[in-house]
Amino acid sequence: MTEDGAPREASGRAGVTSTRTSVEGEILRGAVRAFERAGLGFCVLNSYADYPERIGSDVDAVAEDPARLPRLLSESRNATLVQAARTRAAAATYYVLCRWHEGRPRFLTLHVGADCRRHGRVFLRAEEFLEDSRPFEFFRVPSPAPEFAAYLVKKVHQGSLEESRARRLGELYREDPAGCGRYLRRLLPAAEACLVAEAAEGGDWGPVRARMARLRGAMSGRVDWERPLEVLLNSLGDHWKRLQNAVRPPGLMVAVLGVDGAGKSTVMAALERDLGPAFWSTKQYHGRALESPLRWTKRVREQRRRRDAEIEAEAGRSQKKPRDPHAKSLRGLGLSLVKLGAWWADFTFLGYVLDVHPRLRRSGLVLFDRYYQDLLVDPRRHRYGGPLWLARFAGRFFPRPDLVILLDAAPEVLYARKREVSLRETTRQREAYLDLVRKIPNGRVVDASRSPREVAAQVEKLILDHMSERTARRLGL
Repeated sequence: MTEDGAPREASGRAGVTSTRTSVEGEILRGAVRAFERAGLGFCVLNSYADYPERIGSDVDAVAEDPARLPRLLSESRNATLVQAARTRAAAATYYVLCRWHEGRPRFLTLHVGADCRRHGRVFLRAEEFLEDSRPFEFFRVPSPAPEFAAYLVKKVHQGSLEESRARRLGELYREDPAGCGRYLRRLLPAAEACLVAEAAEGGDWGPVRARMARLRGAMSGRVDWERPLEVLLNSLGDHWKRLQNAVRPPGLMVAVLGVDGAGKSTVMAALERDLGPAFWSTKQYHGRALESPLRWTKRVREQRRRRDAEIEAEAGRSQKKPRDPHAKSLRGLGLSLVKLGAWWADFTFLGYVLDVHPRLRRSGLVLFDRYYQDLLVDPRRHRYGGPLWLARFAGRFFPRPDLVILLDAAPEVLYARKREVSLRETTRQREAYLDLVRKIPNGRVVDASRSPREVAAQVEKLILDHMSERTARRLGL
């Protein structure tokens, strides 16, 4: 955008450098330079008006040979490639690039495909975008007609057309009515093509919004009729990629452990805030170890605690007391074994299978405050009265996090922060955690005696290093 808010023209801007480039814009600039040096055709598809000063959630783009992108991004040393996840609907890949800036990670997401595709159906191919592309800032963008067509396909298949998106379609159509008309006649039957053309010319997109489902069916049906074998093969390939995501989810599951007072909640809040842009979603799970996110008993207990607190407040006896996690007695052997089995079934099926794994499959970040290891370190907290060897054995069958991070500090520091248990018990738990996490191949120990920002930055670096190594290994880099 210009200073007065008007859209910048794509033509005549080759070589122009913005004076207000964002960190994300600098990452994009480095990636584009790497592609140009390698002679790879690359074109940003839409929503680029504010680049490079301000870049939104991701950069939609097309490349003539997307298979070359991972190596070029990895070798450019412009930013670290930490994630590569394929989207099934568009058959494109999200490449997440990271650069540290002022002590925090910053991310740019490139959503790159070889064509304009939706659910196995190819509507436009890469060469249609690249052959008549125009310079804009330091990258190239499509000419108005293919950009109009691709943007229309995207919004119709999403089933929504916000006013700002409709205005952009109108702007593109008015730049090249003849070219856009040719694409409309290719994508849609005559009546539907006229409907969209009239909306683009007159600015009234209400009739188009009312017929989104019909337009989507017409677009898809035309491709199904013209290229049925291609659609079938593409759909099979998309399902294969989906199966690969189920076996090797692109998301990340991290368990944060530590004695009370280590700062787990503070660090997890920082992780969710700082690392969120690298994932499609984030979710935290709090509470005692093994508690499924779908357990209804947790809601019942919380309601009971709130009710008791309200009663005490009305009676004038409301006074915050230190919580003693060891106040309740241990369960008997039989009940402990039943509870251990129930925990496993509850977490594995209701928790992991139905909630956690789908998030990981969709490239989500899942953070656990406490995990199964807490039961082994502090069985009294969970009232487990069975043999520890059996608990260790059962732990082998629980879903394993990608990373287990222990926030560690001197016992005196931990005890000074939170005095729910004695210093002696704090010391014992700390030693037990260290012994346990050091035996886990993916266990990491972080010094939690430093400032919360320093601790969070160290944990974030561990997570991003792990993601970078995993991505390089999966891509064969």
